[in-house]
Amino acid sequence: MTDTTQQLTLGGQKIVEDLRVLLRDSEEMLRLAANVPSEGVGALCEKLGTHVETLQSAFGDTQQSAQRRYRAATVNTERYVRRNPWRTIGIAAGVGFVLGVLTVR
Repeated sequence: MTDTTQQLTLGGQKIVEDLRVLLRDSEEMLRLAANVPSEGVGALCEKLGTHVETLQSAFGDTQQSAQRRYRAATVNTERYVRRNPWRTIGIAAGVGFVLGVLTVR
């Protein structure tokens, strides 16, 4: 895995976690605002409700996108292994050798 791929993966995970936190906080604010009697609170509740729905939709879209990319990577990896079995065996042996050498040290 390249550095760029790792950074993208970590960035995606960070975005998903931030969305989860924001969604939880928004839902909590919506629950708290519902108990406060005031005219402006109704508008706040409506805005927060819209915000929560938008976040839920964005989170669902992000999750579906991640699942599609994971499936595509799995299919491409399997296709590569089936088309290049000896090369794959050589790469696996090389990686195993390097890990063995590093483990012994």
